[in-house]
Amino acid sequence: VPISASLVTGETIVRSQRPITTHTANFTASMDYIGGYNRVSGDLTCSILPTATYAVAMGAEFDFFQTSSAGYMLFESGSGVTLNSKNNNLNLSGQFSSATLKKVGSDEWDLMGDLT
Repeated sequence: VPISASLVTGETIVRSQRPITTHTANFTASMDYIGGYNRVSGDLTCSILPTATYAVAMGAEFDFFQTSSAGYMLFESGSGVTLNSKNNNLNLSGQFSSATLKKVGSDEWDLMGDLT
């Protein structure tokens, strides 16, 4: 069984048993959701704020899965934050699409997945 270390608590967790959070309102990429599986409805925004405003551990990773057919979830970066994604796509492409967001630098993040 593959395991990974929790960046939040230092405890060992089984990756297949990660916490599931369902979002129905706009939210911020934060330590509250690190390592979790985030189910989102459409027409939501995930804000990615500068480290000076909202600290998130280096290497933090978030998985997203859109459950709704209404709209597209948007990833929005704050001032001074670099968000790397293919073709600068920042929206989940619709119902049942997914993406992973990973913090790779002080104010730099990579976004990969089914984006438009």
